[in-house]
Amino acid sequence: MNSESLETKEKILNATIDIVGMKGEATIREITEKAGVNVASINYYFGNKNNLLKEVENYYAEKLLKTGYDILRDDNLKSKDKLFKWALNLIEYMYKYPALIAIIVKLTNDDKSYNPVMIKKIYFNDEIREIIEDIINDITKIEDNRILNFKYLQLFSGILGTVINHVVVSIYGDKKSILNLGDPEELRQYIRLLIDSILK
Repeated sequence: MNSESLETKEKILNATIDIVGMKGEATIREITEKAGVNVASINYYFGNKNNLLKEVENYYAEKLLKTGYDILRDDNLKSKDKLFKWALNLIEYMYKYPALIAIIVKLTNDDKSYNPVMIKKIYFNDEIREIIEDIINDITKIEDNRILNFKYLQLFSGILGTVINHVVVSIYGDKKSILNLGDPEELRQYIRLLIDSILK
């Protein structure tokens, strides 16, 4: 794929994630207008709307996965800083692109056999889990694999729970969220507390 084709495909992906992020749904017409392309481009690159949504999920899952690996493999960071930066990146990413949750829900509702790429690449990623558990082991000296698994689950739940809480409150609630994900200092304070509780 040449650079112009790649740019067109990326414009369609970005337009779709932006629209779905604002509304939770996007029409082909809205996507083409925002991306500045015609319907034929969507059909050419994706075939249909659900394939486009799957590609959007995959595109952003890959982007998040690469950033996560870069953080966890950064030899210039201390172990605890790796956990902090990885968790911060994951929360900020999901906060920045809340449409990813809407896309996953839509795709799994439309096709019960669909296995979300984001969940496979991020949550069920054995390599990431092992890296994080090794970091936790390095800091806490816990050797029991079951306890390390629990601590990984605790970390992941503490991250995803905040994003789900934010989405639910913004869609269904008339109450203010307990954690303001838009406040960088409050978010950092929460992540420090989460990581400290896991490393005890």
